[in-house]
Amino acid sequence: MASTVCEITKQGEEFLQRFHREGLGYDECVKAYDNEKVVKTYHSMGEVMNYGAPGMLANMLAGLIPDMSKAKILDLAAGSGMIGKGLYDRGFRNVDAHDGAAAMVDYCRTTGHYKDFFTCFVGNGHTLPMEDDTYDGISCSGATVNNHLPPSAQSEIARVIKPGGFFVNAYRANLYETEVEYATQWREEAERLEKEGKWILYGVLNFRRFIKVTAGRMDIYQVL
Repeated sequence: MASTVCEITKQGEEFLQRFHREGLGYDECVKAYDNEKVVKTYHSMGEVMNYGAPGMLANMLAGLIPDMSKAKILDLAAGSGMIGKGLYDRGFRNVDAHDGAAAMVDYCRTTGHYKDFFTCFVGNGHTLPMEDDTYDGISCSGATVNNHLPPSAQSEIARVIKPGGFFVNAYRANLYETEVEYATQWREEAERLEKEGKWILYGVLNFRRFIKVTAGRMDIYQVL
């Protein structure tokens, strides 16, 4: 049984890493995700890999935002909607889903956990189709990685959050060892926005299990 679990875990990690491959690029990554079969496999990997980050992130937002039934949340790079389920289970009822891949957004539509849906790139010159100060919070998990959210997306994230609102971002704790260039650029952009008075680093949470084989980190920014 142990060997079977290890083999399944290895297969799951190999599946996920295909989207993180250096040099793939944002356009090709979206194309790779934009397939109904891939989306279903991706969703099933959440269970296989014990993907704990969505639940941790939903708990964090539930603790930060007291009026969950009225709060407006954007699940950024929502994938197959695992965070959306966590938010819904905790009482959030006004959550929008965003992803770059239409097939992912279509899957989110089937869950019953979201209100509105957006398919678009963000960052690198692409803007979110929302007005300033739209959301009380933005959730994101697993998209701070090569080929997914570019570091420049952070200015758009800060723009659409209301003053006092939160950006809660979960990612693999070893990101700064495995994808040094990307991670460094992400951190530098976050620090630039902090110096410009766009947001502050409200807190950091290190947690045991992002997925089965890797610990996680969660950065919480509060928009000013």
